[in-house]
This record gives sequence, structure tokens and C-alpha cells, in this order.
Amino acid sequence: MSFVYPQFLWGLLALSIPIIIHLFNFRRTKKVYFSNNFFLKNVKEATTSKLKVKHLLILLARLLFIAFLVFTFAQPFLPGKESAESGANAEKLVYIYLDNSLSMSSELSSNARGIDQGVNYIEEILALYPRNTQYKFLTNEFDSFSRVPKSSNELSELIAEVELTGVVRSAEQVLGKIQSDIDASAFNESSDIQADIYVISDFQKSTIGNPDVFSEDTVNNIKLVPISSSFESNVYVDSIYLANPFVLADDANELAVVLRNDGNEDVTDQIVRLLINEEQVASASLNLPANADGTINFTLNFPLENDNRCQLIFEDYPVTFDNEFFFTLNLGDKISVLEIKSEQLGRLDSTTVAQVYANRSIFDLQSYSIENLDYSLIESSDLVILNEVGGGGSESDQAVTPYLREYLGKGGHLMFVPPLSGDLSLLAEVTGNSGISAEQINRPDSVEAVRAALANLDMANPFYDGMFEGRSENFVMPAAEQLMQHNLQGEPLLRYRTGEPYLLKLSSRYIMSDDATSDQISFFATPLRAPYTEIHRHAVYVPIMYRIASRSKSMNNQLYYHVDNAVMALETASFGGDSSNQASASPARRYIYKLVRGEEEVIPTQRLISGRLLMEIPQGVIKAGFYGLIRAEESTMGEESSESLLSLSFNIDTRESLIAQYKVDELQSIFENSANVNIYEAEDVESFADMLRSEQTNIALWKYALLLCLFFLLTEILLIRFL
Repeated sequence: MSFVYPQFLWGLLALSIPIIIHLFNFRRTKKVYFSNNFFLKNVKEATTSKLKVKHLLILLARLLFIAFLVFTFAQPFLPGKESAESGANAEKLVYIYLDNSLSMSSELSSNARGIDQGVNYIEEILALYPRNTQYKFLTNEFDSFSRVPKSSNELSELIAEVELTGVVRSAEQVLGKIQSDIDASAFNESSDIQADIYVISDFQKSTIGNPDVFSEDTVNNIKLVPISSSFESNVYVDSIYLANPFVLADDANELAVVLRNDGNEDVTDQIVRLLINEEQVASASLNLPANADGTINFTLNFPLENDNRCQLIFEDYPVTFDNEFFFTLNLGDKISVLEIKSEQLGRLDSTTVAQVYANRSIFDLQSYSIENLDYSLIESSDLVILNEVGGGGSESDQAVTPYLREYLGKGGHLMFVPPLSGDLSLLAEVTGNSGISAEQINRPDSVEAVRAALANLDMANPFYDGMFEGRSENFVMPAAEQLMQHNLQGEPLLRYRTGEPYLLKLSSRYIMSDDATSDQISFFATPLRAPYTEIHRHAVYVPIMYRIASRSKSMNNQLYYHVDNAVMALETASFGGDSSNQASASPARRYIYKLVRGEEEVIPTQRLISGRLLMEIPQGVIKAGFYGLIRAEESTMGEESSESLLSLSFNIDTRESLIAQYKVDELQSIFENSANVNIYEAEDVESFADMLRSEQTNIALWKYALLLCLFFLLTEILLIRFL
């Protein structure tokens, strides 16, 4: 038992007053005069015994009256379970974490949203503690207000403004933030603080991670409050991708949408609608087995705008927060192709390579003889073609080598068409691989060159995905001469019937870069002209060359980003000009990039590095949907102009769509050996409040003390009157 005002216990010293009265007043002798003393002895004995008992009872009643009167003012109470363990007089700080991720928007069995029930839980916590209690509050955004203690009124206003966010936090991140804020309070107050920490969450397995980390805090009282949903299935968009990552206005493409059924029941006839620029352009349906995914393919064979805002919409109840998926299709700039041709080919009006890339709506082709080449063009090109260059060790070959080597190291794409001599020394110099060797197949003048037909296309190779709508049974492949034998290795895209490779994607080991990929160098086994091959006259030539070029220039920017991405990297080439170069040319001007959505405007921390715009996105600010990227140009004269560059789309993290939760019995099993971790199994607000009162509320005893005080006062009166 404890006392609210223990200082009143000094009043127990008043118990000495009736004792003193009893000792000195009741024992004082008195003279009594009688007319007849015949019965005096018997009367005296009987009266003395009776008075002695009466005086003792009165003394006891007075002592108990005074004692319980003092107890009434001291307000005794029986401390609750938590109060008894932590100490009634211990300094308290209450820290509340509310998970406001989108999964908390799901309806519970009580028809309330998880986030609303969490807010109601906090209100019950505020009603439980004394009004002078200091609180700290944390949400997934990790806002700065979590470091400042709040009163109950301030916290009530704060929780009324809580909104759902796409930011997810693991148990380790939450505990680290809480401990940091509590340590800051202890430092400021120069005292140790023992806190009651309430963690209100749906404990989603995909986002919370390992909840066992909460047991690592052995100082504070951890109170886990799970909000359990009765729904265990959900359909969501796992990912999307394009068959050809480079989107062209008039080029047919295919969008693959991967849907996932995160549930134990099959989903039949799931309808998905595709909207482009707010107009529905297609719809499809599929069946999804339990705990499996399926793919829907949408054909994009209609004209597109430069900037296209696209949505995937489907119905899936009761989990509805991920029933929309946003992405953007920004038409790429023209593919920059640089042909570096030998001096011999330089005398021709146009090579077969220049002819296939002559479409000015798609390609920006520049063709130069190696003798007249501007080396600065190499760095800005998406695809560089060495057309029959090399073999003589000329000064031009040596001069261009370091530029090509640097170009490959930065991720550039190279197509190598060998000279007639079959000399691959320039390729060896460019790749830095001296082990590359080739031998020309020499034949007597009287023997004609051997022409071998190419083998049929391997349609299982991802390189040919979506390239042909159909294929004839009597499809005849072109022929090509066998001019050389080489030791190059990689993935064959075309082969001779003999099995020797004709078109080869060289292995990444031929490139001196940590970020090398296997599709950076394409190698043909013959010159691309008659009489050495017929492929340039065949139907497969144009789509193969187009595919090589389109792979050299993938999408400048992603189809979509996640709202919790810490950093975004955007290629400034997609802005219609390199802003970094403009800025350097005009030092009096300053460029600021903004993300705008309606009236909402976000200016992230940003910097331009090597043609890339890096933006640090503040957590919890960006929401799922479309944002316009705006470039504001400000001069020293105070003038400002803005330019809309492109649209960006954001979606929630797919981990949010995995709605499996830690059940109460699972949490109890995890923390069964953790004395400082308590788990509240509450189905609604009322049951949660009852559990709080049973463990936290002190049982006040002052009313009982007052009743006993009055009882013994009445007892004293009755003893004096009737005994």
C-alpha cells in the first residue's frame, strides 16, 4: 500500500493525545459521600471493573478514529501491477508509437479502420495517466515533434492530424528512434528516465521485420498493442515492364503487368483496366491461384504523347489501398548513332549501316570517316559503330582508342563490324584484352569463298521477344561468308548452320569497368555489304539492327518510383537539354527542380552530377500518384521562369501489400522470456481500456478510510452514551 500524500502521516502523532488523556484523566481519584456504606465494598468492585473496560474501548475507538482520519488525508491506494513493479514514485515518460502505414487503412472486424482504432487507443492511454504526465509521440515519418515532450492536450491535437503514409518502418528502426529520443530527454534533464513505451501497430510481417528487437531494451517498459485484421488475402501489382524498354511514338510495344495473389484462396476473373492520360484504352482479366502470380500483357500499338500518365485499376475488397498503380511513359529522345567508317567506306555515299538508321524520326545518325572524326561526338552517342575500321595500326586508330575505351567504361554501346582483313587488333585495344585473336581463312585464288546459310533464329532468346508477330514455316535465312576464325566469347544472336557465331554479344569480361554488361558490344563476323553477306537485304536485318540500337538507349528514367525512395536519379538528357551545361554557361542563373502535384509543391535537396539530377526525397512527403517535374530558373536580377519537364509517378512499397501479420499468440511466443515486454490482446477500445485499468490504475482506499473514521467516531459516541 502507498500514499498519495504521505506527509499527512505525521498526523499519526495525534494518537498520543487520547493516550495521555486516558493515563492522567481517567485515573484521578474522586471523593464520593454515601449515607450508608453497607454495600460500598461490592459497588466499588463492580464499578471499577466496568469503567476499566469502558475506558479502554473508548480509547481504542478514539485511536482508530484519529488513525483513519489521518489516512483519509494521506489518501492510501493499492498500486497497479505496472506501478508496483516500477515504483510508485518513479519518474515517468510515456512514449507512444503509432504505425500509420497504408496497411492500417484496412477495415477491422469492428468496421473501423486500423488507424482510427489506434487513435482511440491513444486517447484511452491519455485518460489513464495523471494530467502532468509528459508524452512523446512518433509516427512513420519520424518527424521532429517526436523529440519534444507533449502534454496530454497537445498530444490530443497532434493525433487528430495523423494521416496515412506510404513510409514503412521496421522494428529495429522504430526502437532505435525511440531510444534516441528518450536518451535526448535524459540528457537534457540530467536524470535517468524510465519510460512506458506503447507500440501500436498491425505488426505486418513484411515490414516490421524481426519484432524480437524490442526485448533488447531492458530499461523501459515495452507495451505492444497489436491491431489485428481479420482479412488474410490481397491482390496487388507486383511489377510492370516493357518488352522494349525504349518507347517510340510509332513503334508497337507491349506492357507486361504482373499481379500477385497474396492469399490462400483462388481469385477468378480479376479484371484490370489500363488508363492512359485519363482515358481507358484496354482491359483484361486473369485467374490467380492462391499464393501465386500471373501476367497480363497489354499491346501498345496506338499513338502516344510525349508525356503519358498511365494507371492500372482493379477492384479487390476489402484491402483497397493498393488497387491503383501509377506509371509514366515518357517517349524517349532520338537514338544517337555514330558511325565511324573506314577510309574506303568513306568514299561511298551511304553504307548499309547508315541506310538502316536513316529514319530521322527515330535516329539521330552521324556518319564520319575515321580520318575526319570529331572525337567529342563519341561521348554523347548512344551507339557507336566501328564499320570496317582497324587492321592497319594507323595514327587514326591509335587516336580514337582512348576515347572508345572511356566510352565503354561509362556504359556506352559499341557495334564492331570487322574489316575485310579480319584484323581485330583495334577491338583488342579498345577493350584492353590483348588475348583477342583472329585468323583470316585464306583460300587459293581459284577457290571461291565459302558461303554458308545462317541458322534459324532462336526465338527463345529474350533478344527476339516481341520482334516478330508471326513466322512462316518456309522462312529462308540469308547466307554469309566465313572469313575468319576468332576466340571471342559471348551470347550468339545469329549463327552459321555450322554452329559458328555470326552475330555475337560479347561477354562483359571484355570491358574494363565494374559496371560492365553483356550487351555493350555487338560483333558481326563479316562486313555488312555484298559480296560478303546478304543479311543487309534480308527481312531480319532491320528489326535486329533496330533492337541493338534501342537496347543501347534504355528508358532515361524509370516507369515509376516508390514513395519511400530516399534518392531519385534522373537523366537530364530527357529534359530536352543538359541543365548542368546550361548552368555552367550562365553562372548568373540558378536552376531549382520542384515536384508539383496540384497545389502541393516539394523542393527536395538536389545536385547535378555528370548529366544526372540527384534528388533526396523527404520521407512521408510524397504520396502515391503523379507529380510534375518543374525546373525553375532564377536570375540574379530576381526574375524567375519555370518549365514543365516531365511527369513522374510514385507507388507504395509492394511490401505493404503483403498483409500477413504477427498474431497475438505468435508475439507471446516470441516474448515469453522478456519480462519487460507486455502484449495487449484487445479486440476493441473497451477491452483495451479495461486491460489498461487492471494493470495500470491504482486502487484508491481513502473512501474506505473515511467510512472507517466515521464508524469509529460513532462507536465512541455510543460507548459513552450507553455503556
